[in-house]
Amino acid sequence: MPRIIGAVVISLLAGLAIGAWLGNGDRPVSPADGPSGNPQMPGVDASVEERIAYLERVVVQEREARIALEDTLAALFDDLERLESADRRAVAARNEANRQREEQQATQSRRSARNDADWLARYRERRVGRLVEGGFTEDEARRTLELESQVAFTALQSSWEAQRSGEPFDPFSTGLDPQTLMREELGDAAFERYLTAQGQPTSIGISQVYTGSPGSEAGLQAGDRLVSYDGERVYSMTELRRQTMQGSPGENVVIEVERDGMRIQLSVPRGPIGITGNGARVRGMNWWGG
Repeated sequence: MPRIIGAVVISLLAGLAIGAWLGNGDRPVSPADGPSGNPQMPGVDASVEERIAYLERVVVQEREARIALEDTLAALFDDLERLESADRRAVAARNEANRQREEQQATQSRRSARNDADWLARYRERRVGRLVEGGFTEDEARRTLELESQVAFTALQSSWEAQRSGEPFDPFSTGLDPQTLMREELGDAAFERYLTAQGQPTSIGISQVYTGSPGSEAGLQAGDRLVSYDGERVYSMTELRRQTMQGSPGENVVIEVERDGMRIQLSVPRGPIGITGNGARVRGMNWWGG
């Protein structure tokens, strides 16, 4: 396309050059030329020699004009070729830069994926080691981590089915909590070892007791650790809230509390105790996928 445009431009310039030449331009005027600078055509009574001389002068001028035009065209084509070469070099350089950038991005992506996979593999092995230190055999530890993956998907599936069917969504349902499903699969003894091996608390640490609440009336204090509710071990606030929803509202239930290394029992009416706190929250058991 640039060459076609250049050719059109050159043709226009050539026409202008011919017109300028024939229109006298800067060509010197010889005595035999007429007022316009062109050879004076002989009259009808001119001799043959004069007519031949006239034709020779015309031919010479046309040849000179053609040579000048050819030189001009050659120079213009040289300029056009240089421009096209520069364009080709610029395009080639841009394509090469894009290719190198794409290669770098692909290399970084492969390296990142490889690093992520390596990191996850090392993390898994560290978790296996912690479970072994916590009293599991290596086979038990690996099966426990596989069980984590299975119950996480079970919770995800249950959540999807509940929402898709239009049923009321209960985030405290046992089927939607991977940690509760894990406890049910392992049993309380193994689940407690599982939590301990990962540095997780096995009871609820009470950070605040609301004034005028059942917990305050029963004598709960900040710093106590709530171990069980109505005879059922509780490891997290989610489990505690679930237990308070059981039975008949207002009925007296016994809670077991650890204070200064001692276990004490207190009586509260079933329902909200009136505390804030934290308990077990295993990170791996709270990763929600899709």
